[in-house]
Amino acid sequence: MIYTIVIALIILLIIMAIIVGAVQQNRQRLELERRKKMARFRSSLEQIEDLIHMASFFPIGKSMLVVLNSRALEILKSMNAVSPSKDYKARIQSYEERIQSVDRNDTSLISEDFEIPENNKQIIAMINGLKRLRSTLRNEHSRGRVDSNVFSVEDQRLTKLQLKINIETLIRRGRHAYESQMLGSARQYYEKALRTIEDQSFSDDYTTSRQQSIKKALEKIAQELKDAHTRDKEKHKKEDDLEELFQPKRKW
Repeated sequence: MIYTIVIALIILLIIMAIIVGAVQQNRQRLELERRKKMARFRSSLEQIEDLIHMASFFPIGKSMLVVLNSRALEILKSMNAVSPSKDYKARIQSYEERIQSVDRNDTSLISEDFEIPENNKQIIAMINGLKRLRSTLRNEHSRGRVDSNVFSVEDQRLTKLQLKINIETLIRRGRHAYESQMLGSARQYYEKALRTIEDQSFSDDYTTSRQQSIKKALEKIAQELKDAHTRDKEKHKKEDDLEELFQPKRKW
């Protein structure tokens, strides 16, 4: 009898150990999933808050800022749902107040100030930032969270900004090459800038004025290259004449 009870107790302990182990494994699995979710949320939040900071350097509309803040708010709410904290709640309230203070359909510019940096790394970072802004805008629009009119205005605005950075950078490089008497390189930069404009499906005051100024610069370079070629021909002709003059005369 005692032997049977001992065996039963051992079996019970084994079953309890299995249950406890399964519960612990499940808790560990859930905790691992929670940490993975939080890591993804933190990464997404860092990226969107980086875009919000970067947006301050661009002449974008107030509606675009609402799009970014709304995305950050959504991520924070998800984080608070997975791992509630006072910090998340305070930040959620802060974002809600920002969003409520602006009309989400107001496409007027936050600021018209815009300056293209001289440093190539900063230019590349700026272009990448614009691409990320456009990607975020498209994603939010596809999810039905951005009005179609707002999307159209802001997407076109970002497209034109990216175009302007590309064109102004090429023109600047062309000008520097021209000032360094590197006419061939200068022509290549200006030609690339012109092709960039001509490849666009739209035209406005900026592209029209830039197209005209680039064509004038190319005409000037073409004329200078032609003049240089003429001078080279004349120089070679004089050298040939001198060489012929001082050649020993043949005796017949």
